[in-house]
Amino acid sequence: MPARAANWVELLTPQLTEAFYQGFTDSGRRASLIPQVFNTRTSARAFEEHFGVGVLSSQGWDFEKTGRVQYDDRAKGFTKRYTHVQFAKGTTVERRLVDDNLTDIAFDDAHALGDSAFRKREKGAASVLNGAFTDSGTNDDGMPYAGGDGVGLCSTAHPRSAEDSTTQSNEGTLALTADNLGETRRLHMKLTDDTGDIMDVMPDLVIIPLELEDAALQAGLSPLEPDTANNAINPQQGRFRYLVWNYLTDGNAWFMVDSARRARSLLWYDRIPLEFAPQGDFDTLQARWRAYMRYSYGSRDWAWIYGNNPS
Repeated sequence: MPARAANWVELLTPQLTEAFYQGFTDSGRRASLIPQVFNTRTSARAFEEHFGVGVLSSQGWDFEKTGRVQYDDRAKGFTKRYTHVQFAKGTTVERRLVDDNLTDIAFDDAHALGDSAFRKREKGAASVLNGAFTDSGTNDDGMPYAGGDGVGLCSTAHPRSAEDSTTQSNEGTLALTADNLGETRRLHMKLTDDTGDIMDVMPDLVIIPLELEDAALQAGLSPLEPDTANNAINPQQGRFRYLVWNYLTDGNAWFMVDSARRARSLLWYDRIPLEFAPQGDFDTLQARWRAYMRYSYGSRDWAWIYGNNPS
C-alpha cells in the first residue's frame, strides 16, 4: 500500500484529521451547550479585560423644580480579566500499524482524541455553574471562581460597587418546586443596581442537572399544580425555558437566568480554535499527532443568574 513508503505520515494525516474532527463534532452525541450558554467570541490578545462601571441614577431629573440640569457620573465598577490558557493532548501511531493494515486503530485514536477535546471544553464551561457557590481558588483549567467583586458567581455578599460595600444576594437554598420557582423569580427581579434602583431583571431560563429534569417538568411545565388535590392552576407554566446540562455535578443545585443579561456577561473567548497536526520526530517509526486549543471563559457580572444550592 502506498502508505508504507517513507511519506506514510503525510499520507495518514488527512485521514486522521478527518477522524479527529468527527470525534469532536460527533452527531451521535448531544451537541455542545457552550454556544447556547455562553456569548462566544474570538480574541487576538494574551488576555481580554472588561472594566465595569455603574449606572446613572434615576434621581436628578427635577429640572422643573430647580431650573438647572443636573450632571451625573457613574460609579467605578469591578474589573474582570480573561487570561487565555493553552490546552494540548496527543496520540501516537506506530509504523507497524500501517504495515499490518491496522490503521483503523489509529483512526479510532484520533476520533477519541477529538471526543476528549469536546468533553474537556464542556466540563470547563459547566464548571462556571459547578463552582458558582465557591468564593476562592481556581478550577481545573486555572479559571478563578471569584468574579471581579471578590466573591463567587452566586453569593450572599455581592458588594454594590467598588466604592460601596453594601451587599446583596443571588444565592438561595430552595429546592426546585413550583412555589420556589415563583419565590426565586421574585427575589431575582428585586435585585438593585449600584444606585439602589431596581435592575429590571427578567428571568426566562432555568438551567438544571439531569437529576432535576422530572422536578422541572412538574414544577414549571405542568398546567396544574402537581401537589394539590384540587388541581389549581400552576402559575409557573410557560414562564421559563428549561435547559438540562448533563455536565452539572450537583444533582440538587439549579439556576434561574436572565438570558439577555447572560449574553452580555457570560463570555467564552477562543484565542486559538481547536487544531490538529503532526508533531515530533518521525525517525523513531512512531508518529505523533497533537491537538491544541487556547481559550478562556467566565462571567464579568453576576446579576444575570440566581442560584439555589439546597443541602
